[in-house]
Amino acid sequence: MERFIKYFIFSGFFLLSGSLLLSAVEREVKSDTLNLKEAVVEENDTTEYELIIFDPRFSHWYMRESRPMGHYDQSYLERWNKILTDQWNQLYHTSRRRDCAPEVYLQYSLDIDYGMKFNHKLFYYFKYMHEQCRLFRSTPGGW
Repeated sequence: MERFIKYFIFSGFFLLSGSLLLSAVEREVKSDTLNLKEAVVEENDTTEYELIIFDPRFSHWYMRESRPMGHYDQSYLERWNKILTDQWNQLYHTSRRRDCAPEVYLQYSLDIDYGMKFNHKLFYYFKYMHEQCRLFRSTPGGW
């Protein structure tokens, strides 16, 4: 009987530590859903930028809400992406909000040609985040 009690306590400890570990992993995934990452792929001396967004709701929203790729020209998207990136980074450093605070600092330069697809997706990610959290002071007209 004493052996059974030791086994029961020992297995309960492992179940408890396993569930704590799973909840920690779940929290880490949830807090990482709003991050932006850029992957750089180099082929034949050209650099291609890809925007990876870990918010599962964004893909559906993007397909439903974004205008066609040629609706805005690339220079318009680049100018607004620079303005919105600067606002994003300021919030990254100063925001005390826990619900929608930016979790990653973005480096965006007008000297780099990220391409139309990257700029289009980033522009709409900023729009998506603004609809969710009202993050930005100035936004493009038509938002």
